[in-house]
This record gives sequence, structure tokens and C-alpha cells, in this order.
Amino acid sequence: MERARFDKAGIFAFGDARSAVTYSVEVLIVTALYGSLAASAHLLPAINPAATPLWPPTGVALALMLLRGYRVWPAILVGAVAPYLMTDRSLLEFVAAGIGTLLAALAGTWLIGRWSNGRQTFATPSGVAKFASISLAPTAMISSFTALAGFIFVSEPSFPDSVAAGLTWWLADAAATLVIAPVIVLLAMMPLRVSPRWDLLESIAVIALAGLIGIVAYSPLIGSDLISDELNVPLPHRGLLGFLVLLPLIWTSLRGNRCTAATAALIFTGMAVWGFAFGNDPFPKTDPNAALLSLLVLTISVSAPPLALAAAIATRQTTEAHLLSVQDQLNGQLERNALALDSIRRHFQTLIEGVVDYAIFALDREGHVTSWNSTAQKIIGYTSEEIIGKHFGIFYRPDERRAGSPTHALETATDKRQVRRRGLAHQKERDAVLHHRLGLVEP
Repeated sequence: MERARFDKAGIFAFGDARSAVTYSVEVLIVTALYGSLAASAHLLPAINPAATPLWPPTGVALALMLLRGYRVWPAILVGAVAPYLMTDRSLLEFVAAGIGTLLAALAGTWLIGRWSNGRQTFATPSGVAKFASISLAPTAMISSFTALAGFIFVSEPSFPDSVAAGLTWWLADAAATLVIAPVIVLLAMMPLRVSPRWDLLESIAVIALAGLIGIVAYSPLIGSDLISDELNVPLPHRGLLGFLVLLPLIWTSLRGNRCTAATAALIFTGMAVWGFAFGNDPFPKTDPNAALLSLLVLTISVSAPPLALAAAIATRQTTEAHLLSVQDQLNGQLERNALALDSIRRHFQTLIEGVVDYAIFALDREGHVTSWNSTAQKIIGYTSEEIIGKHFGIFYRPDERRAGSPTHALETATDKRQVRRRGLAHQKERDAVLHHRLGLVEP
């Protein structure tokens, strides 16, 4: 199980000067990337000073900590507070948001590592479901309500406004985590090998189609002066066209491509957020709460279910590939065993054919003749084609067969064979008599 361990090595990983420098560079890179994202997130259209339609930093922080462990916590904290230098917002508000994001990432990483196989959580449908549950609570709740505490302390809003802002921010954190964290984790864990050309083209086509559907359904390009009059056709209720995104999402999910499914959902959600910013259908500015709820429901719907389906198909494909591999190994082993058995039979046949003084034949456990040497054919008179497969009771008289002599002889032979293994020196004379009776007939 992949777990981010909360110990000294997991937090700082200082072993020598080289590792310290590596860690410092890693923290600087993560700080710059995360700080840029946190700053851009504040540029998203806000319903009120404390609520944006989606809050990407929470999902990015959780993904980074799943991939790199608890050691990146300083970068996440500094990156979350750094945008304060570029805005006129309260420092306390930024610190609360940064601490909330950090605590949410720590809690989410610990729970996913303990309960849902760490960074491998997207490998199975149950892992996706557990990740979604953890993202809703407690990850998003910790992030949103900690940030809300700072906002309340600074702005002192009314209680109804505080409740509305807290619920809005909670859902925004959860939706952003569901749509962003899987993309980062899955892309980072992709094996470094060249994908088949058709698989790559298929992934590009699915992502492009999802983006195109999002543009047609939600973007402000439709119905504006940014495109030519020939393409600018009226599309009443065009927001309903967003349901068409299920076609590429289901297709890539049935192919078991989790990374493509998550990326296509992210691109489509980005187009929806773009439309939300301009109040396009179905996100009217006249009813911001309903618009935000529609956006969050849309985001959750296109992120978690296709990813769970893709994980189920990928799990089945992996299981089938493993079973085929095991079957190939078993078939190879059976072929080798058959060749070895055939070789033993040939050597045995060569051995008994070299015996010219005795009629030698072998029986199976049911008493059927399985081998017959040429001397047996000369002495007894049956050819191998005539006798192989027949019951050895044919060598007994009818009255002996009616009396059960062949069955008794076969049982005795089985018992004697076991006894002869335990005491060959003492059973030599009796075994010679028994073998003479069953097939070692002297001329």
C-alpha cells in the first residue's frame, strides 16, 4: 500500500548536502507552481469575496502530497500565502486559506494512504469511490471552513451569509479536487514508454471532442462577435448540448483509459467555468446560487463516474492479461510435461523391446494394457494394435474372470508394488511370481 509516512524522513528527507539541495529546489518549484495557481484561482469569477465557482489549489495540494509525500508541506503553505503580495486582500484571510488547504491535504493524504491504497487509489472503482468520499469530507470541509473562519474574522458577515459562503466554498473545493487531483496523479504516474500511435490519436480525439462540446455548450464564443457570422448561429438552450460529452467520456472509459477520461473531464469543466464567468446558459447571473449548484453538479457528474468506470475496465483488462499470461505458462508447462512423458515412453518402449526372453506389457490402474513389446506378441499372439487398450482380463479363462481373479490380481499387484518399495529385498521372490502372473511370461 502506498502511504505517505509522517516521520522525519517523510517531512524533510535531509540525508546529506545533495539531498538538502534537491529538496530545496523541489520546494521552490512546487512553491512557484502552486503560488501561481493560487493567484490565478483568485481571478476566477466570485459570487462573493469568499466563494469562487471552483477552488483548484485544494485539489493540487492533495495531488502533490499524494505524489511527493508530506515533505512538500512548506511549499504548499508558502505557495498559498504568496498571492497576498499581489492582491489587496487581508493577510489573515490568505493565511487561513493556506493553512486550511495544507491541513486538508495532510488529512486527505493520510486517509487515502490508510484507507484507499495511496496514489494507486484510481486503479479500482472502489478506490475512486473512496477518493470521492474523502474529497467531500473531510478534505474539502477542512479547507473551506478553515478559510471561512479567516474570512469571518476579517469581514464579519451575517450568519446566513457565513453559512451560504461555507457551503458554497465546501462544494467548490470538493468539485475542484475531484476534477483536478486525478489528472495530476495519473499523468505523473504514467509509465515512460511510447504509446501506440492509435491509442495516442484516440486520446487526443477524445480530449478535443470534450473541449469542443464544452465550447459549443457553454463558452461565450457562441453568440458573440468573436466568430464569423457564418458560424455564429443561434442555439437556444445550447447548455443541453453539454450532455453530449457523455459519448467521448463513456467511450474512453470503456477503453479503460483513466488518464484520458480524467483529462477530458477537466477540459470540459474548464469550458463550463468559462461559461459560468459570463453567465451563459445554464448559468444565469440572475440566480447565482442555482448557477453555482448547476456547475458543481455538472463537475462532479463528469469527473467521478467516468473515472470509476474506466478503473473497472482497466482492472478487468489487467486481470484478463494476467489470466492469459498464466494460461500461456500452464500451456507451456503442459507441453513440456507432454514432451517429457513422450520421451519417457519412447525410452521405456526401447527398453522393453530390447528384452527378448520375456513378454512384457504395462497396465494402467484400471487394468488396461498400455504397452506391448514384440516378444509378448510372439509368445501370446496378440499384436499391439489388437491388445493395447484391452483389459488384461482377456488373459484369464472365463471361469477365472467370473470368479474375479483379474480384479483380485490387479489389487494384489497394487499392494505388492507398495510393499516392494518398502522391502524390495524380502519381496523379490513373490514379486517375480506376481509379475509372471500379470505379464512377465517366460517363453
